[in-house]
Amino acid sequence: MLKKVIFFLGLVSIVSAQEEDVRLLQKQVKTLQQEVKTLKKSQKQHAKKSDEDFNELYDFAESVETKVLEDKLKFSLGLRFGDDFIEKTYANGNKVKNNNMLTTKFMLGIKANIVDNLRFYGRLSMYKYWGSSAVHPYSYYDNMQGRVPSDSALYVERAYIDWFFFQDTSLPMALTIGRQPSADGPSHQFKDNVKRKATYSALLYDGVADGAVWTLNFSKILHYPKTYLRLGYSKGFGYVNTDKYIGNAFIGASNDDIKDTDVYGVFLDTTLPNMSNSLVQISYSQLRDIIANPLDVNYSNNKNIGNMSLFGAMVEVDNLADLNLDLFAHYGYNKTDPNGETYNDPMGNPVGLLGDGEEEKSGYAYWLGGRYGFGTDAQYKIGFEYNHGSQDWVSLTQGGYDLYNKLATRGDAYEAYLMYVVNRYLNFRLGYIAIDYKYTRSGWFVGESQKITSQSSELPNEQSYVDKLHSVYLKMNLVY
Repeated sequence: MLKKVIFFLGLVSIVSAQEEDVRLLQKQVKTLQQEVKTLKKSQKQHAKKSDEDFNELYDFAESVETKVLEDKLKFSLGLRFGDDFIEKTYANGNKVKNNNMLTTKFMLGIKANIVDNLRFYGRLSMYKYWGSSAVHPYSYYDNMQGRVPSDSALYVERAYIDWFFFQDTSLPMALTIGRQPSADGPSHQFKDNVKRKATYSALLYDGVADGAVWTLNFSKILHYPKTYLRLGYSKGFGYVNTDKYIGNAFIGASNDDIKDTDVYGVFLDTTLPNMSNSLVQISYSQLRDIIANPLDVNYSNNKNIGNMSLFGAMVEVDNLADLNLDLFAHYGYNKTDPNGETYNDPMGNPVGLLGDGEEEKSGYAYWLGGRYGFGTDAQYKIGFEYNHGSQDWVSLTQGGYDLYNKLATRGDAYEAYLMYVVNRYLNFRLGYIAIDYKYTRSGWFVGESQKITSQSSELPNEQSYVDKLHSVYLKMNLVY
């Protein structure tokens, strides 16, 4: 009996020991499971932290790359809205009105600082009437692309490089090549309330131009600030006969019958004594082998009709004597050298360079104006402009963005305006324009100009000439 009791107690002891081992093992398993769970959590946190560190490093690298790109490439934009109320009076007494001529012009500018001595500039533009997709008949005329209201197409208005060299010498130089900064020149910046955006007097030339300009900076040699001599070359009109295309290598070459119009120019820029905020420009340019009608693809009718020289002088001053007063004066003179050739106009009449193609003729024009700022920080500005053109005045301003080509007027033109400057980017301008045309064919260099007189009221408008033009306008100009 005693043996049975001892065996039973031993068996209980063994079972108890095994149960204790199981409990200990279970505890160890739980501990291991907790450690594994903690380790997995730690791994997840470490992975998340690594991702955050990587993303932060990536964002930093991206921001540095973006900053470098922004330093090299900058964009700007311009937006102009206009509403013109126009009345034209013809020489026959008839009148035509448009009481709500709404337009939008959009511009996207691009500037790239490629390296220290090499820069690129570009500008795309769209100019159209509200609610109209009609293509302007002259919108494909090269110097008018993006400059006259047409459809909503974007045109390359500027695309050129400035290459600076010999900058450490006494005669620094620069080469500007491509689609030039030749539109919206001085002194349009006063009316638009922007910095000067182009090089040449707007009385002589306003529009798009392809060419090359070599600039010599004489400021160091002469010890006189902002003194530059510019030598320029441009294609005035490049005539192409599509019937004579012979392979891709020859597309764009002129045909055998009509020469391209080449333009050569010399421009001297400087300032008035002790007035760094002024600009003085004297210029001479020559157009050789002028094409009668660049839009006429009928080369059997079209002709080169001769050469023309164009002289110019201008001066403008910003903020004269800190009086918030801006003043400008421009003068232009043109002289023709016809070659005797004539071109048949749409009416079938033979016309040459400013006449019958035989007689040399000359014309002149001047453009005067000023602007005065008043109110807090000159928030309000009032301006006045006047220009006069003689009977045979010819300007190359067909690409001017105004609707009237005011500066080509053979007669008298007056403009007054009041401007409200919201901030450095936005302004509104309310203005009035009156044009009194004294002679016919303003803006054209073919055919003989005649004095405008009263004509029979039986003549339709298309056979009469505009005698008077009046316009009230409201413009909004945004530049950023």
